[in-house]
Amino acid sequence: MKVAIFGGTGRTGRHLIEGALRDGHEVTALVRDPGKLATGHERLRVVEGDVLIPSRVEETVAGADAVLSALGHTKTSRRTCRSGAPSTS
Repeated sequence: MKVAIFGGTGRTGRHLIEGALRDGHEVTALVRDPGKLATGHERLRVVEGDVLIPSRVEETVAGADAVLSALGHTKTSRRTCRSGAPSTS
């Protein structure tokens, strides 16, 4: 199964990625900072970007059988990342 994951560098998202890979799935993760993702794996594809940029979201979910969201809020994230309208860039 091909799985797309948003929020993969957070506490919950890391577990989702590790579990999906352990179970044999192909994973595409959209992350703002790939340096925060310590997991390197042949079935892991990392898309760098912001969830509010539609083209990055589309790239992440293309061909996915399932989409998982572990988006959360940190002190440096925009408060509207889970509810705001996407950017046009």
